[in-house]
Amino acid sequence: MRCLGALLWRARYVQIGLMSELSSLPTDPESSSDSAAGATELPQALSTPGKRTIGAVVIVLLALVAYWPLHTAGYIWDDGGWLVHNHFVHHWRGLWNIWFNPHDSIQYYPMVFTAFNLQWHIWGGNALGYHVLNIIMQAVNAVFLWRILKALKLRSAWIAAAIWAIHPVQVETVGWVVEQKNLLSAMFLFPAVLIWTGFADLEGKRGAGEPFLTVQQWRKYALATLLFVLALCSKSDACIVPVVLLFVLGWKREYIKTRDVLLLLPWMVFGFLSALMTIYIEHSQVGAKGHAFQFTIAQHLIIAGKDLWFYPFKLFWPWPMMAVYPRWHVSHVAAWEWVFPITAFAIPLVLLALSRKIGRGPFVAVCVYGLMISPLLGFIAFYTEVYTFVADHYQYLACIGIIVLATEVVAEVVSRVRRSDRNAEKMALPAEGSKAPIEAKTNGGFGHRLGAAVSVLVLLALGTMTWAQSQIYTPPLRVWTHNIKCNPDCWLAMERVGVHEYGKGHVSAALVLFERAQELSHGTNLIVNANLGDLYRHLGQYAKAIPYYRRSLAVAGRQPPIIAHLVDCYEKVGDWRQAYIDLLHGVKLLPHSADLQTQLAAMLAKAGHPRQAVPHFMMAVKYEPADTRALFGLAESLAALGEWQKAIPYFQRALKASPDFGQGHFAYGVVLLQHGQPALAAEQFHTVLALGRELRVEHNTLGKHFAPDPWRIQTHQALAAAYAAGHHPRRAAKQKAIVKRLVQRQQHWAEIKKHVNN
Repeated sequence: MRCLGALLWRARYVQIGLMSELSSLPTDPESSSDSAAGATELPQALSTPGKRTIGAVVIVLLALVAYWPLHTAGYIWDDGGWLVHNHFVHHWRGLWNIWFNPHDSIQYYPMVFTAFNLQWHIWGGNALGYHVLNIIMQAVNAVFLWRILKALKLRSAWIAAAIWAIHPVQVETVGWVVEQKNLLSAMFLFPAVLIWTGFADLEGKRGAGEPFLTVQQWRKYALATLLFVLALCSKSDACIVPVVLLFVLGWKREYIKTRDVLLLLPWMVFGFLSALMTIYIEHSQVGAKGHAFQFTIAQHLIIAGKDLWFYPFKLFWPWPMMAVYPRWHVSHVAAWEWVFPITAFAIPLVLLALSRKIGRGPFVAVCVYGLMISPLLGFIAFYTEVYTFVADHYQYLACIGIIVLATEVVAEVVSRVRRSDRNAEKMALPAEGSKAPIEAKTNGGFGHRLGAAVSVLVLLALGTMTWAQSQIYTPPLRVWTHNIKCNPDCWLAMERVGVHEYGKGHVSAALVLFERAQELSHGTNLIVNANLGDLYRHLGQYAKAIPYYRRSLAVAGRQPPIIAHLVDCYEKVGDWRQAYIDLLHGVKLLPHSADLQTQLAAMLAKAGHPRQAVPHFMMAVKYEPADTRALFGLAESLAALGEWQKAIPYFQRALKASPDFGQGHFAYGVVLLQHGQPALAAEQFHTVLALGRELRVEHNTLGKHFAPDPWRIQTHQALAAAYAAGHHPRRAAKQKAIVKRLVQRQQHWAEIKKHVNN
């Protein structure tokens, strides 16, 4: 962090200039004339584009340095379902489903999935690109926030934006690939709000006879509305922003006009529709329903009160920080717990009552925080309530109100120190006409130095904590081991560590963690049940895996991988009828799932119904054009129906997608041989043999001293037939001789095995 300290220290003169905002611009319409007078003393160079550029560059550099450890973070949590294993973001044709088939995505945030689609075509599955882009987006968003606060004439605009940029609570948003939805939403929302400040008449100077909006203002309004809709398409939390802007107008000019409401009314409608869509998806698809989400009114109020106090506390005391905080225990509400909602709702009322003395700024700042966090207070059920009621990324936008309130309080202190400096200087001046020497200034601009020192110390402290918190995300497993240290009963963290152990092949360790997570989650969580099902399926205990898959699907039925695994278990235990019923139900529920379509088609083809299998293979290829299994199955089904000319292109596409697919080369060669193209068939068979030699070398054996694999005998037999059909008798005879030797060796090893067994 020495580089961050050096950056802040070298930028101290810029900080001094920017911190003069802390004492020159009024924070409230009722601000004293001293502040206005102080504005005339602001150095003229501070308002030049050069100074604005320096301020923006400093914010960007602060963000890049503070978050840089995140560039090696990898995939943290549910990035797999949103990005890595989501075939809709892997192909351009998936954009249609992203925008017009809400049930095909985990959540209906089409701009996020569109951004993922574009990025996947640039850097694929490499997590580095996504993390670097997240860091850059956070820096750019902070610059936009600075300009918004500056447009509102807040004295602490720059320092508030800088604090928001590198506060440790933002690490979760910046370091988690899926939370690009927060960053993307803000990237559209902030410019929309900045444009809105240009035509909203914040100062109340619009005359009665002026047009509702000029032509230029209409263009800006259309652009701002489009940006706001794109922000909602990135994350619906922005739905409450139009109400926030009405509060801002009430602060700036004491009253709200009909024109203000009419301008924001379309935004309110779009926000309301976006919120309804999110609620619908959360309940119908994500699984935010059932007993775990049923609370009494008293419990709802206690949860909301604790949430409202949690986020400011975490802003001022960001330790310890974790991905999953302990869940409030609200099964039995104690009388003392009513302190949280009562005080949380009383504070804005007190500030409103004191607004004549202290101005409306504090009241509006607290209301901005409360309004922005209100969708996440638990009154509307969302899935994460099953393991926690709070998360750092929830207050990504809401914390702006608290940060601005805190920095404006400091701004008032600095302003008073500056006024005392000026008063002391005036008292030190000699009387007019006197020849007495002028005494030295008592404070020498102490207010400026105080503001700059405070800002540098705060940013240095926050930047250091953010840099340290970012390191917890590398590698991703540290996020969960750290979480267990801070929250030992966090079943979700145990489940995540269990997944890691399972991926490493440590099945027994994974089983212990999954069972402990199952106990702590009372056996009702869909993720834990799915993981236990996967583990028992991996162990070959298919009958034991089936109930866990059933429990997971009972909570959320739209889980294509779980449906596929359940069907596979039924197939393994020989219950083909139930497997077919479940698979058919899954395809009806999720018709755009390439995996389920492929699995159903493969089942039909295996049962001897290639004609019924072809439409399902075609659907799978439509949604996953590079799926080797679907392409190969479609080609084989068409060949079985005698439509080999149609089959050939799909064989070729399958082999292009997976050049090392030996079975595909063999099947393609057989089709070519059957339809009079022995030369091309021989090429495919030679490819199969070459792939086999590479595989044997990789496993440190050339196969000379072991029993030959059956596929080698079949391939040489097919190659002999291809040479015979192509009128190459000598080559055919050579292949037949190889087949004879391989068969003899196979018989020899069979006799040895029989002797050993006896």
